[in-house]
Amino acid sequence: NVADLDGWLNSNGGATASDVCGGVTWTNDFAGLTDDCGETGFVSVTFVATDDCGNAAFSTATFTIADTTAPEVADATDLTVECDGAGNVADLDGWLSSNGGATASDVCGGVTWTNDFAGLSDGCGATGAVTVTFTATDDCGNATSTMATFTVEDTVSPEIAFEPQIEVSCDVY
Repeated sequence: NVADLDGWLNSNGGATASDVCGGVTWTNDFAGLTDDCGETGFVSVTFVATDDCGNAAFSTATFTIADTTAPEVADATDLTVECDGAGNVADLDGWLSSNGGATASDVCGGVTWTNDFAGLSDGCGATGAVTVTFTATDDCGNATSTMATFTVEDTVSPEIAFEPQIEVSCDVY
């Protein structure tokens, strides 16, 4: 917000001054913004209007950069995988660690991801599903969430390793 801050300082925080006996010169004591969350901060500045004879008037104003906007999030996507017989741990862990494919950005700082994964439902065999909420939180605590479902399904028929063959002789009566 450099342009906004410079404009505010150059306009003396919005203060005006005039003197009937001459001109007015402005100064201020700006030394820098505080370091709040993300790229936010504030500063109280004293502006001094001094006339040609050295008489001064003072005005104090505060400039604040606030972050009240949540991160922008591209939605997570559902994922369905075929049962691998071992819990599909790699598939699930990869999906969770990539936030279900969701992405987030925030103009005032970084983003931290969390999710509410608590386990797969019990389906038939080693199958199941879970709907997970992924939440992107910025440095100032603003958050946006997206939801997606991870499903383990079994669409493959059992395999028969061999077909038993029985040979019978014909009985004659």
